[in-house]
Amino acid sequence: MPYVYFRVSEQAKWGVDENGNYAPVYSKIKINQPVDTAEKVEALRELLANVMHTKKEYITVISKEEYMQNVDDDAEDEEGDEECRNR
Repeated sequence: MPYVYFRVSEQAKWGVDENGNYAPVYSKIKINQPVDTAEKVEALRELLANVMHTKKEYITVISKEEYMQNVDDDAEDEEGDEECRNR
């Protein structure tokens, strides 16, 4: 299944940096279909906003590269995710 990477704006007030300032939050989810059209991106933003109880304007679908540049997870191995769940 493909991943979709997204950023939640600091305006959502979900993340805080080391100085106590609001900061963006980066996350990824696995879905069972590609998000390859503007309509699908918009539908995903609406779904995430509803689930996360925030405004869809605060959610931006981003590239894997942008996600990787902004997370500190050394164990970012999508193949390993399946292995971890099966333990």
